Amino acid sequence: MREHRAKQEDAGITRRLIAYLLDWYIGGLATAFPISAVSMRLYGTVKNQQIMEFPSPWGAAAGFLALACAAMYYWGVPVLVWKGQTLGKRWLGLKIQSVDGGELSPGRMAARQVLGVMIVEGAVVTASTIWHQLLTMAVGINFVAPLMYLGMGVSLISSLLVLFKGHRAIHDYLGGSRVICLKPSKN
Repeated sequence: MREHRAKQEDAGITRRLIAYLLDWYIGGLATAFPISAVSMRLYGTVKNQQIMEFPSPWGAAAGFLALACAAMYYWGVPVLVWKGQTLGKRWLGLKIQSVDGGELSPGRMAARQVLGVMIVEGAVVTASTIWHQLLTMAVGINFVAPLMYLGMGVSLISSLLVLFKGHRAIHDYLGGSRVICLKPSKN
């Protein structure tokens, strides 16, 4: 397998946004799959995606399975399948790497993808809503709306950071990572 190492430029905003949208969609499908399966088993339809409405213990089980599927997509694919690449990044010729130019370790990838993307930036992926619902179910206090709005604010700040030199979002800072372009842009 041959890697392009000649010129490692930071990924441009447009490519990164398109890769994000692809990953958001694919990650959302992966996250929704176990919830849909439980909904089908309980109600005969996949239309009920609100795990807080599922009878106990089905809601929690569907939620934890959904988070596991999300983690397998957002963390497992770039660690175990395509080093540093989700499907969206692979299609767009982008790669996640450490800020020093090396491969991102599994722990750093977890900090970036799970802590940064799924938890801290709470509005950018479907999995965020799932952990908000699981937290609400566990403690009995509705955290869904407050965490959603907080996540939107953090995501907005993170999006603005990408506009500056280095194009690094909050999840990149948490993971000690940057996103590079493997395919040279056509200027």
